[in-house]
Amino acid sequence: MDFYHLQSFTTKKRVDEKASYTQDENGNPLDVVYDYNYIKARLNFYDLRHTPISHLKYMDFFPIRDRSKIITKGEGATPLYRLEALGKELGLSRLYIKNEGMNPTGVFKDRGTCVEITKAREIGAKAVCVASTGNMAASVSAYAAQAGLPCYVLVPEGTPVGKLAQTLVYGARVLQIRGHYDDCVRLAREMAEKYGYHLCGDYAFRREGQKSAAYEIIEQLGWQSPDVLICPVGFGTNLAGIYKGFVEFQKLGFIDRLPVIVGVQASGCSPIADAYQRGKRVCVPIERPDTIAGAVAVGNPGDAPFLFEAFSKTRGFALKCDDDEILEAQAILGRKESIFVEPSSALPLAGVFQMMKDKEKRRFLISKSGSDSPKIVLIATGNGLKDPRAVLKKYATPPSADPNMSEIDRFLRFKLYKLGTSPKIRERERIVVETGDDMNLKRADELIRREFGLTLPRTYLEDVRKLAQIFKQKGKPISRIDFQRIIEDTLKERAKRKVLEFKDFKVETSLNARPSARVSVRQGLRTYEGCSEGVGPFDAIINAFKKAIPSMHSPSFELTDYIVEIDSAKTDATVKATITMRDELGNKVIGTGTSPDIIVASVLAYEEGYNLLLNSHENS
Repeated sequence: MDFYHLQSFTTKKRVDEKASYTQDENGNPLDVVYDYNYIKARLNFYDLRHTPISHLKYMDFFPIRDRSKIITKGEGATPLYRLEALGKELGLSRLYIKNEGMNPTGVFKDRGTCVEITKAREIGAKAVCVASTGNMAASVSAYAAQAGLPCYVLVPEGTPVGKLAQTLVYGARVLQIRGHYDDCVRLAREMAEKYGYHLCGDYAFRREGQKSAAYEIIEQLGWQSPDVLICPVGFGTNLAGIYKGFVEFQKLGFIDRLPVIVGVQASGCSPIADAYQRGKRVCVPIERPDTIAGAVAVGNPGDAPFLFEAFSKTRGFALKCDDDEILEAQAILGRKESIFVEPSSALPLAGVFQMMKDKEKRRFLISKSGSDSPKIVLIATGNGLKDPRAVLKKYATPPSADPNMSEIDRFLRFKLYKLGTSPKIRERERIVVETGDDMNLKRADELIRREFGLTLPRTYLEDVRKLAQIFKQKGKPISRIDFQRIIEDTLKERAKRKVLEFKDFKVETSLNARPSARVSVRQGLRTYEGCSEGVGPFDAIINAFKKAIPSMHSPSFELTDYIVEIDSAKTDATVKATITMRDELGNKVIGTGTSPDIIVASVLAYEEGYNLLLNSHENS
């Protein structure tokens, strides 16, 4: 007897899974419909209640016929933490978080991937292909590797390196697409049809795997349903699966009611929340998603119909939070509860903060009777290491120091740790020094005290003033984040004896010719000049620098790393260059430079590194 079948969620028309397991002929999502009487007759209720939690424990609820084909990495059984500190602060005594970042590849996707790759084996797939914003790529490629299936992955260009690194390590064949997630989805579908690959993604079988999170939550709450469940939403598949899991356990009598389902989207990509707020059940696609929460940057969420049904049947709703709210919630979750999540996973907590300020929505969180507050479960979908660069938008670069106690004293005496976190994204761009302003020591001191609460000695104020002067010479006003970067660069311990400094340089470059550079470097009272060519402008400057100092004793060294960071998408954005050098004795130093000019920032970093290396070389 076949215990399930596929049908269109919209028309309810049956679909042969061999013909399509992704959508009906009109592009509507498919749903897996079970014979629950058959499932109920097969279930061992005692074992279900008393055996340890695991994803495979719920195999009877998955559309898998041949269990010998199962591919598993021990997914599921993720912890449900009680947020004690946050709950006390908010007056929510039963606030929980389900940490799905504890799955094998660090993300909730593994539940659905287990079912999806198992189905691929069932039908005899020769390869799989998938479109992803990063998390699904890592998950599918890991399970495909275990199954011995070639895996082709399409991701939007610029996908976080933490996610791509995983995908590449698992042996996937990755192509970055110059477009958005929806472009990747379209191309992956065409790729599957043309080459006969098994298409993985947010489709019916994946949704079935995601259900087990609901089963686990019910067990972890003592076989009770939460009162409210809050989940991030991108394509919608995860929340749709979790909702279905609650519905199924209600049908089987394990719970007597459904939780209020709340979906939270990022303001820069919120088609479901926008439709809900307009009182509609049809989304208007977002053509250009723009949010720091890249994992939910899905402009055309295919599983939206499932969510609108969930909202309707549970008195639920959809919210949207901006990037500042997301980053703040991420920071608070780490600081208060020691849980590190990627930005999209912070959406549920950001949603709670928003709901607490809204009289109508606050009632879902606060008990009217004065008894225990409602049981609220937040779904954290991914580990923070999936997108570490997002964190750096919130936090300052820590200062560096020489390995001696006097530097510890300096760090504590001047409270250099107070540079702390960056303000809200809009506040970061606020201009604090106009191009015509005079940046003297008094002005620098006042600004640093007012903006960052730091009191720096005169020597550091002088360095701040010099770096700010570079911005003035380049004709760029200094924003708050620019000024923060200047201070960060100043606080980094400098070479105590500046042997050499760049006096000036000039570069000539064109489309076809090799760049050439002329430099002037100063040592003490003497100035040396040199000129040379290079592969690029900075390479030409370094070659000219080496020619300018033939008479000076210079250690043999090599550049082992060169990183350029740009704070924003603006053409006048502040640039921070970091250069790592190592000499023949094994001494390693790191030089940094900050400027609105990428070449100047690189030259400053090189100058600092060179002087530090000279000092360490002489002390070795």
